[in-house]
Amino acid sequence: MVKLARIKTRKTRRYRGRTTDELKAERRERLLDTGLALFSERGYANTPIELICSTARVTTRHFYQQFKGREALLTALLLKILEEVGQKITRELSDESISVSDRMTHAVRAGSDYLLQDPRRARIVCIESVGVSPEMEKLRRQIIQNLAHMMQQYSERMAKEGLIPERDFYFPAIALVGATLELLIEAVSEDGKLAPEDFGRELLLIMRALQIGAQQYPQKAARK
Repeated sequence: MVKLARIKTRKTRRYRGRTTDELKAERRERLLDTGLALFSERGYANTPIELICSTARVTTRHFYQQFKGREALLTALLLKILEEVGQKITRELSDESISVSDRMTHAVRAGSDYLLQDPRRARIVCIESVGVSPEMEKLRRQIIQNLAHMMQQYSERMAKEGLIPERDFYFPAIALVGATLELLIEAVSEDGKLAPEDFGRELLLIMRALQIGAQQYPQKAARK
């Protein structure tokens, strides 16, 4: 007679009512929140891992379970902020109830409002992530290009609708992203001269200026 093997069910270990995965997720969020606070207040270069761990109430062992190092934490934080910005921009650009032109305006305002509602986010994006390493600069460059491609696509859509002349809008889009970063620095730096509440208005002015300027050069520029 063949005996049936007894199947043992593996119980999920819990600590104070939470699973191991839940604890890891909580630690990760605490580390991201702590990175946002310390990197923006003290500066990335002046924030050692030991301080991050003590502030977040995690051990260094738990830190390295989540991130390879301090730069990995900064990278995760930067990508998290930009993902949230991208969601807000995409939501506005997908609003079929308004014109393409108005969608662009609303998208710019939604993105800028999110970054400046908590100026620490803007500092991570435009100040603390700059010059960290060649790898971080490569990532930042890719982010800038991705944002520019998004703006380029909607500018071309506006052109197809006859709102602005047709041309290659990639370089104006790159210029707009660069202007956005510099305006953010002006809005969040101690010596900056731009009030955060005026940021959206100035950015829209630059965007309109680029679109109007395109009327002077309506031909499609060759780009390799």
